[in-house]
Amino acid sequence: AKQPQKMRVFFAKVVVFLATARALHLPLSFREPGVKLGPTLRSPVPLGVGTWSWGNKLLWGYDESQDAAIEETWKAAVAGGVRFFDTGDSYGTGKLEGRAEVLLGRCRKRSAPIRDLAYGTKLAAYPWRLSGEAFVEALRGSLRRMDLEKIEIAQAHWSARNYFPPQDSAILQGLATSYELGLCDAVGLSNFGPKALVEAKAFFDDRGVPVALDQIQFSLLSTRPEETGLLDLCRDLDVTPVAYSPLALGALAAQRAQRPEGPRGFLFDQVLPGAKKLTGVVDDVARERRKTPAQVALNWTISKGCLPIVGARTPARIRENLGACGWRLSTAEVDELDRAAKAATKKATQNIFMTS
Repeated sequence: AKQPQKMRVFFAKVVVFLATARALHLPLSFREPGVKLGPTLRSPVPLGVGTWSWGNKLLWGYDESQDAAIEETWKAAVAGGVRFFDTGDSYGTGKLEGRAEVLLGRCRKRSAPIRDLAYGTKLAAYPWRLSGEAFVEALRGSLRRMDLEKIEIAQAHWSARNYFPPQDSAILQGLATSYELGLCDAVGLSNFGPKALVEAKAFFDDRGVPVALDQIQFSLLSTRPEETGLLDLCRDLDVTPVAYSPLALGALAAQRAQRPEGPRGFLFDQVLPGAKKLTGVVDDVARERRKTPAQVALNWTISKGCLPIVGARTPARIRENLGACGWRLSTAEVDELDRAAKAATKKATQNIFMTS
């Protein structure tokens, strides 16, 4: 009789502990389920690294003296469980175009093999790329810069349907052919809205080409993908939604207190005055959770079923971003953030290449 009584007392204590921890937002043991990246790969944590700033002097003030710190950043990300690194053949300004790919290739070359590591490069729909072969050759150029024979995910940087629909056929043909030639393990899309995604997925399914992801601009200051049903559609099609600019170029992070120079400063001036309620709620949740505003904003995108990709050039920034993983906002917190986001009078500038 004593044993059942002890078990009842034990389970009662467990219930009280869980209820108390939930009420106080204390961290409980939480095992991340991982995120699918194509047919065979899986990221242990729901976070990726974007490399737009690696080589971009205009917007991000890149300098080649930062390369050593960038390599340490890559190592810190991998050590923290990050497996998806996103880049593009257009990343890098002027003579530095493609610099991000070069740096990613260098990091990988100097590392021991890493299980489930997934690089994804986006091929720009430049006006002179009008055939499938042009996109295949573009991918070969990316592979040379990264010193790879193949890449995990070859992606379309954007759809041309908003301004020159015939080019879309070349984009899709090029990606499919790249897969069939063994230059990539899967393909991905970027800035493809619901209609474009359905059509592209049907095309690739007919060719037997796996579609790993669709990159979308998604944050508390850019909620359109949820409003249009794109997030639900991605889940229905088994395509991972990857959220880029999840911090709205820093407007949702603590750094917003210091206005940056250049175009980002202009964005802050345009967006932040009409988003005071939103940033206030983000800050309140961060204080209650003992997290940073960036971690709260990232966790919100994760709670919506996305894999956010965040730029970073220092190990400290990576460690902060990884603090968005291993826990989840409560339903009440997500709802409160949703309401505050809806009340924002000015949203982040939308990517002009996003399609319907």
